[in-house]
Amino acid sequence: MTTAFEQGQVPPIEIRHRLRIAREYAGYDTSTLAELVAVSRNTITNAESGRVSPRRIMVNAWALATGVPVSWLLTGQAPPAPDGPGYGLGIISGKASAA
Repeated sequence: MTTAFEQGQVPPIEIRHRLRIAREYAGYDTSTLAELVAVSRNTITNAESGRVSPRRIMVNAWALATGVPVSWLLTGQAPPAPDGPGYGLGIISGKASAA
């Protein structure tokens, strides 16, 4: 077996990629997300394409609408698991799901 596949560079996953991933993960098209966060569809596509850098308030709204952590959108790192009450109950956006 060759080691050629173990060499090379891992491409960076930038915020623009995570924004698109979050939107698609939530099952929204650009128009639906734009409506949910009260911006134009162009604002969504510009953020996802990297033409503009989204302001923090937009990232917060994006996270809330898509159900992903703000910290993941900003850094690509999952937040530390909480150990308080409710951990593992699958509560997202005020809705409980079976975990």
